[in-house]
Amino acid sequence: MSIRILQVGAGIRGRHWTQFVKEHPGTDCVALVEPVEANREQARAVLGETCRYFATLEEALEAVEADAALITSPDRLHAEHAMSCLEAGLTVMIEKPFTPTVAEAAAVLDKARQTGLQVLVAEQYRFWPAERTVRRLLEKGLIGRVDHATLVDRRAMPAGTEGPWMAELDHPQLQDIAVHHFDSLRMWFGRPTAISARTWNAPWSDYRSGSNTEATMTFGDVHVQYVGTLRSHRFGCSLWIEGEKGVIWTNRKYVAHRPAGSRWFRPVRNVKVPKGDEAPYPKGGTVSLLDSLCAAVREGRPAETHGADNIWSIAILEAGRIADKERREVAIAEVGDGAWVPKVSG
Repeated sequence: MSIRILQVGAGIRGRHWTQFVKEHPGTDCVALVEPVEANREQARAVLGETCRYFATLEEALEAVEADAALITSPDRLHAEHAMSCLEAGLTVMIEKPFTPTVAEAAAVLDKARQTGLQVLVAEQYRFWPAERTVRRLLEKGLIGRVDHATLVDRRAMPAGTEGPWMAELDHPQLQDIAVHHFDSLRMWFGRPTAISARTWNAPWSDYRSGSNTEATMTFGDVHVQYVGTLRSHRFGCSLWIEGEKGVIWTNRKYVAHRPAGSRWFRPVRNVKVPKGDEAPYPKGGTVSLLDSLCAAVREGRPAETHGADNIWSIAILEAGRIADKERREVAIAEVGDGAWVPKVSG
């Protein structure tokens, strides 16, 4: 049985997803919602006339039978669209970030509990081969107890690269890019405990604010230093994890290990992933996400990126915004109690 998907949003990232859904053997896009006619027509060129097209979600939900919703609308609309789809009986997968705030994410999860349906978050980076390889090495204890890690991410992403909405955000790097890294850090190091963060604009930035982020985070006993920028002159990423028995390094494509006492790094073969997940952005990791969505619909199987887990990434995001505003370290417990009754919103 092919899973019938109603997609909400056909902006730049949304149009990527139309192609992924079309190529996936277990999914069909039966309806697409997009208020901008030019975007709808670009999506129509991919999906053809077997899909129906609507300007509003309300029209689509009334007219089309579907099994799942794929929400790729702007961040600020994620909660509203997710709750409408859950009320209509659809399993939901939402592009990252889940929602901009813990309060919105908690509301979506409450609606999911009421309806008995699952919410997934499309965090594709954690399914990339290098990220899975780092997880395997840490699980094997290759470098023993981990003390700290340093992650630096550079991007040449002018405002508008992913849509005009991104330039309107107060914290574009933190909300649209760093949240990916927070998700991966949780996969490697577990539950977050605190964050200090500062954001600023490069002098040549065309963002309103927040094109650069620096942060220090703790995940239990593991300390992480993080720097991310949208206004570098080229793309590049480096993760260094320091443990008692050596170092793991990756640029998110290749992975290397240097044992304690050695002068040289040794390359590590990446773990195998489903065909397609090894592809570069924008496709890499999306095969596993669509497989997870199909399994959630057919079997009710909890996804690795289910919303009740991913809300911890949103908690880091929200705590990071508070830390930037108040110039202090913020405990993750300040934004939620672990059962996700939010304590603050902003």
